[in-house]
Order: sequence, then structure tokens, then C-alpha cells
Amino acid sequence: MSIRKKFIVKKRDISDALAIMPELSEFDDQHSDLDYFIGACGFEERILGVPNKLIEFEISIKKGILLGTYETNPSDNKKRKKELLPKLKTLNKNIDYFDAESPEDTYKSISAMVKKTPPGEKLSIGIDISGSSATLIISTMLSLVRTDKDISLTIFYTTADEYHEPTEATREEPVSIWKPSDLRETGVIDVSANELAPGIQHDHLPSYVVALPSMFPARLQRGLSFLGIGTLSGADENVYWILPTTDDPKHQWRQSQVKTSLINMIYGTSDDETPQPTLPEEQWGHCDVLDYKGCLRLIMKQIEEHAGTNISVIHAGTKIQAIGVALALSARREVALIKARPQSFSAEHYSTGIGKTYAIKLDSLKIITRGLAAVGSLDIENN
Repeated sequence: MSIRKKFIVKKRDISDALAIMPELSEFDDQHSDLDYFIGACGFEERILGVPNKLIEFEISIKKGILLGTYETNPSDNKKRKKELLPKLKTLNKNIDYFDAESPEDTYKSISAMVKKTPPGEKLSIGIDISGSSATLIISTMLSLVRTDKDISLTIFYTTADEYHEPTEATREEPVSIWKPSDLRETGVIDVSANELAPGIQHDHLPSYVVALPSMFPARLQRGLSFLGIGTLSGADENVYWILPTTDDPKHQWRQSQVKTSLINMIYGTSDDETPQPTLPEEQWGHCDVLDYKGCLRLIMKQIEEHAGTNISVIHAGTKIQAIGVALALSARREVALIKARPQSFSAEHYSTGIGKTYAIKLDSLKIITRGLAAVGSLDIENN
């Protein structure tokens, strides 16, 4: 009788996948040339930040540029486009456009772009999320993953120099009573599942949502209603909230305002004599506004713990956190993404100036997404 070899069975953890992912770091001149560049024609001045850096560091775009365009705030976008295009054309004159709010058009345009490269050739692609909506960011990431191409991906992000703040009298008050001039977005349209992440929904299973809120709750509220979850009944039990944090003292009031806005949305506003309700202890977590890996960890954990539900994600959080959402959705296609966009933005009250530019360099998007897809599987190791 032969002696059986001892072995150890280990379950792959999210930490294993995160270990090979880089941190967000300040963009410097050590980055290499790009084959393609994907960006957006938004209205914020900071969309000029990455092109400025590429020109400064003499980083070339060898094959072409793809720009998403928006139907909201067309006149504001057109004004900024006049500044953006000359800079981009110094990098590459081959510029094509697509509908930034259409996941389907995003996929078709990116797929057509990638197909121009011969099979087996690795691509170097840069995406600038500085002026992109969450829908565009996540759709772009999912489109690149679906091409199944070997891609070295650099994600660029430029902050604004200044973000709009309400008057001191309203900063601590609920958003619901702010003056119209202090609101950065109005109205909600196009509430639906993202075509690139429709999920797998079963009639006999309950709904469970992972939500990243902002201080303006309208889109989030409409997204929950789309899923049949009422904000005054069910949101406290069937939703896991990922709240933003920051070490920047200038913006810490925002994280407090997000929590206040969320609690008021769920429980209603309370008078001065009634203590403010709190979120259920096990139904929320937090991560930094610039921490895509922390966001990814929280979402993957919730997906694993609620496998017997119809899981959906609603993202109204930060642009960097949207990268974490996209990577989680690329690994768990049974999860749906709910999108909703404002009717318009208050361009003059949104942001001003160009701040720091950061980058995330993913040497192989394919290896990273395969590692995430393997989370939860078993490895057998000889002892």
C-alpha cells in the first residue's frame, strides 16, 4: 500500500489577488509611451491635466485617441473641448468619438480600436478618468476586459484644485435644504442596468445591494427604487453602504455630509431634540476616496457573503472607487450594475483649476482579472 502524500487545501482569498495590484501614486516622467489613449470631453478644467503631463514628460500616443462625449451640459463641454483638442492633437491627430453614457457604444468603439492590433501583440493603453462619469469609467474597464487582449493599462486621475463648497451657513445642514446654487447636479434620468453588467437575477431570490453614496442622494434613491427597495423600508437591511473617508482636512466635512444625507434618506430628518439614527452596525464599511483596492475588497467580501441573493451595485461614489467597482464586476458577472445620470450638472459650481495627477499602472489587466475571478476557488498544495 503506497503512502499518500500529505497535502493542504487552501481557499484563494481576496488578499492574494490584491497583493499584485499597485497603489495609486503621483504621475511622474518614468511612465512609458502609450498605444492608445481613452478620455472624455467633460466641462471641468482638470481634464487638461493629463494631456499637459503627457506633453511635459514627452510621452507619446502612438496609434490613436478615443474620446467619450456627453449630451448633458453641451455648451459647457464644447467650450472645454476647444482647449482640450489642440493639446491632444499634439500627441496624436487620430481622434475618434463615442457616446460616453452608452455602455454599448463604449464597448463597440473600444473593441473596434483593439481589433486593429494583430493577435498576440500586447497593447499599452491609458485611460483618463478625470472628467469621466462612473458609467464611462466602469464601462471602459469592462470593455477592455471583454476584449481578452493582453493589455498594460495605465489609469490617470487629476484632481481639481478647488471643489465647490456651499456657504458656511449650509455646509453642516442637510443637502435637502441647501440653496439651488449650492447643488452640483439636478434631476435624474436613464435609470437602468448597465448593458455590460446586467448580472444574473433570479425571481425566487431576494435582492441585496452594495451602494456607494454621495452627498446628493437622488440618483441613489432612484437606483434603489428601480430594484424594488424602498429607502424607508428595506434599505437598512438589504443594502451594504460603503462610505467615503479622507485624510484631507479640507474635505472631511464632505464625508460627514454623505453620512448625514444617507441617514436622512433612510430614516427621514429628525428634529434637534431627537437623536440622529445610526446605520446598522453590520451594514456599512468605509474606504478612502482614493483607495480602489479597499473598495474592491469590501465589494468582493459582500458578494461572497451574499451568494444566495440577487446582488446589484449602485455607484455614486468617487472616480477612483469606480475602478474598484469595475474590477469586482469583471470577476463576478452574476452581479448587476445599476446606472443613473443627472439631467444636468452645475458646471459653474462644480470645480475649478487643475490639481495633482495620479496614476495606477496595471502591467497586465488580464492577469489581474483572472486572479480576481479565482477568489473563492480551492488550491491544493503538497505538504
